[in-house]
Amino acid sequence: MSACVLPIAPEFQDPPASENYAPFFIDVNPLAGTIVTASPTVPTFTVIVEDPNVGDDLQVRWIADYPPITDNTSVMATTPVPHSAGATVSNHEVSIVPNCALHHLARIPSHQITVVVADRPFLDPGTPVDFERLPPDGLKNSRSWILNLDCSVPQP
Repeated sequence: MSACVLPIAPEFQDPPASENYAPFFIDVNPLAGTIVTASPTVPTFTVIVEDPNVGDDLQVRWIADYPPITDNTSVMATTPVPHSAGATVSNHEVSIVPNCALHHLARIPSHQITVVVADRPFLDPGTPVDFERLPPDGLKNSRSWILNLDCSVPQP
């Protein structure tokens, strides 16, 4: 009895998709978790964010009086940060100077300022409101401060 051996061709497959990693903070100023006083001037809040997935476009969202969500909560700004083409690292600096009138801050003497960096666009708030909601494959990171800025008195 004779037998014939047929070679088996390799199975070609697409390489596995690279894993998505959450963006992170390289630096925050003022130091995250601190109480900051707006006297004599309102401080600039600055973050330097990086994403290990250099092709990800980032979103940086600044939220006042959050968490938790209350009637005082407001999104001060959402800044899109496009990735740098050809870069081996993707870090970016984003800043904000909270302003009672411009950012519609509540008429209270102290505010929790939260910054959220995400690797996908934020989804419109649904019900219940979620200012950090992302698509299922999105990842995020956040930091917060307490800002003593009395918005119940007229600002210069």
